[in-house]
Amino acid sequence: MALALMTGAALGLAAPASAELDLSGKTVEWVIPFSETGGSAKWANFYAPLLSEALPGQPTVVVKFMPGAGSTKGANWFQQQTWEDTQGTLIFGSSGSTQFPYLLGDPRVRYEYKDWNVVLASGTGGVAYLPPDLAAKMNGLDASGLRDVDFIYGSQGATRLDLVPLLAWEMLGLKVEPVFGIKGRGDGRLMFERGEANIDYQTSSSYLSGV
Repeated sequence: MALALMTGAALGLAAPASAELDLSGKTVEWVIPFSETGGSAKWANFYAPLLSEALPGQPTVVVKFMPGAGSTKGANWFQQQTWEDTQGTLIFGSSGSTQFPYLLGDPRVRYEYKDWNVVLASGTGGVAYLPPDLAAKMNGLDASGLRDVDFIYGSQGATRLDLVPLLAWEMLGLKVEPVFGIKGRGDGRLMFERGEANIDYQTSSSYLSGV
């Protein structure tokens, strides 16, 4: 089994019960399957010292990043790790972008949540935002003035967490064209800042600290 931390979120291990563990003097690697610029990175860096205090033996917790395939690369890798190899020193942070492909039967998924033990879970929100000139077309919370705008959105993929804002924008009648292939929402924010996209969505942690 593996230990996993799933974001949005939760964290988990492949392990016996935590009462049997003693991680004193050890380093625990916390793998985040996204780039270091997104909300999951900020979430992990915030919780890492708190997790260190909570784990048996108070080990050092080091955050490492493994972006690729909208988190599927990292999740598939984590699934292949064994308790015998890691002895409780490896945890994984998943998110909606990890859970949606699993739930929707994406053929690239090679991981199984039932094999993971959750050690931390926390909820998070999300924020969609626009450049000032387009935001001025809104009337309060009424987005009908945006229906004639052709939006470009940097997306991790149709079966990732981006499914949530894409469906919401469709319900609002907005014309949003996703450009797939970014490695994390931090890369989507960079597209927005460079003017390559004119609408963006970030989890609350990333929006509050990075936008």
